[in-house]
Amino acid sequence: MKTEIVTDQILGVVKNYCTPNVVTRMMKDLRRSEALERSMMWEKSAGPTRGQRRGISLGNQYNLDQLITLCHDRLATEEVCQVMLGIGDIFKVHGETDRAEEMYTMALAQGEKCGEKGYIAEARMRRGEIYSRKARWKQSAADLGRSRVIYSELKRHEALGRVENILGTNYAEQGQTTKAVEYFTRALTLFERTRQTQMAGVALMNLGITYNIIGNYDSAVVHYKRAQSCFEEGGDLNRLAELHHNMGMNYLSRRVFKEALREFDASYTLSSSLQNRSLMGLANLGKANAYHDLCDLPVALKLVSQAIEFFVTSGEKVGLADAYKMKGMIHRDMKSFDTAASYLHTSLRINTEINNQLNAAESYFEIGVLETDRKRNEEAIRTFLKAREAFKKVGAREDVKKTQDRINALKWKTR
Repeated sequence: MKTEIVTDQILGVVKNYCTPNVVTRMMKDLRRSEALERSMMWEKSAGPTRGQRRGISLGNQYNLDQLITLCHDRLATEEVCQVMLGIGDIFKVHGETDRAEEMYTMALAQGEKCGEKGYIAEARMRRGEIYSRKARWKQSAADLGRSRVIYSELKRHEALGRVENILGTNYAEQGQTTKAVEYFTRALTLFERTRQTQMAGVALMNLGITYNIIGNYDSAVVHYKRAQSCFEEGGDLNRLAELHHNMGMNYLSRRVFKEALREFDASYTLSSSLQNRSLMGLANLGKANAYHDLCDLPVALKLVSQAIEFFVTSGEKVGLADAYKMKGMIHRDMKSFDTAASYLHTSLRINTEINNQLNAAESYFEIGVLETDRKRNEEAIRTFLKAREAFKKVGAREDVKKTQDRINALKWKTR
């Protein structure tokens, strides 16, 4: 169960600072108070059998608040900051971005309270990454910019590389691929200089994603393979799950479906074992794309619906917008044009709101295809022109060519 995994991991962090006996006593008190409340409300339940203990979930806000209070009462400010950072990391790994943001904000408050620059920079960097995942670019840039200044002053090159890497992700998500490559390359140099193998793998993977966007598929594969060696060396299952998804997208771009599905399955298996909802959603969305291209609409529809559920619970806006686009494409193929239009325009709206230019371009393209199917050629041309300009901005050369071919074909028909 995910809640059991989260609880065990949070307790593991806290026990590094509070003695195990103190934490165990608190958990017993929580179980006792919960039993008393059930009794007062006349709840009738079989209860645990002899020898068993009723589980207490730290995914429950009240229980977590009690644990945090315990830390505040018994630990120094610096230690509270470290505990909050650790708990935030646990929530981040499991795709609980709202709760991760809350923990990092608490950590920042403790860092500022004790005046420790390193903790302040760390909390801002980690919160900046969460803002990035939520497509809150301005807030992410603000946190990362302040973190960057502090790490430069402290000459913390490995940490500075992590900031550069997240900034590169921000630019890539917004379609500014040239800047993204620049930041990822700087991050890679810093990680290699400080011999941070795992983080070097992250920068390599991000470079591969960027090269995939601009259609340089061979360079993308080279960077993915280098990243895979880094992750396997360190046993980083989350990153391996993410990498398998990206390799699947590379194969999908080249329409090599068997290999794409194999990579998406590998990604889902790993992310499911980790209960990372964001990555589970991405794996299902990748498979939905593959089955759509293979014209298996029922399977594609089932997979994309599951992906939407994962993205909604994890707060993954970028993935949600992409899933809506796929659902619109499926309804378009089913000749359910009005529903298709609703999904595609919702995808476009979200991508525009979060300034994701690449995904907005893709939404425009699919709306253009929809208008073509509806025999609205003039409207289709106008929409494809918007898609073409957006693809040009992000340097997606293959997509620019594909879109121009559509425009040319429609113009020929309207002569």
